[in-house]
Amino acid sequence: MNFLAKFISAVLHPLLMPLTSLFLLLHFDPYLSHRFEVFFYLTLIIAINSLAPAVSLFFMHKRKMISDLDIRNRKERAVPFFIVLSYYLLAYILSLEITGIFIPILYRSLLLGLVISILVGWLITFKFKLSMHMLASGGVLAAVLVVALRYNSFDMDWISIIILAGGILGWSRLYLKAHTMSEVYSGYAIGFLCMGSSVYLELG
Repeated sequence: MNFLAKFISAVLHPLLMPLTSLFLLLHFDPYLSHRFEVFFYLTLIIAINSLAPAVSLFFMHKRKMISDLDIRNRKERAVPFFIVLSYYLLAYILSLEITGIFIPILYRSLLLGLVISILVGWLITFKFKLSMHMLASGGVLAAVLVVALRYNSFDMDWISIIILAGGILGWSRLYLKAHTMSEVYSGYAIGFLCMGSSVYLELG
């Protein structure tokens, strides 16, 4: 069971969730599925700005700046989270019209939702160790629900899978004793609210 919990935590890692959201939205958003150049550009900037912090965290671990890649020690989280925040802020900036590439406000709002979620998580982590895995998982569900609502493209099979995946991920974090119940639930709720608000209100 320990291996299964670790596997689930790795497959549903927070740094993989932005790209996962984008691929899921191909199914829910008819615009994105017919604009390959927009999808390709978003995939590129999200992939690069997800890989870069992963590499940064790896080298921080190698240099003993953090105890483990899960960063279980709350006091070690401030700098790594700020690095992740900086990269996703760059991704958001690259989605703005200054790049010369038109990105719909929905997807600018999606990237801004990432920034807001991580910023809120980063500020909270100075006092409370919420689950960033669950923060990301809540954000995925919120993004999919808002887009499905907007385009009337509800697919309850996929939405059920996303909810179930979030539940299984929560179980894995609790089983590995990486988080308490309150840290799991608060992470999911904050991720859902931050991402849902940004996409629904089109803040991007």
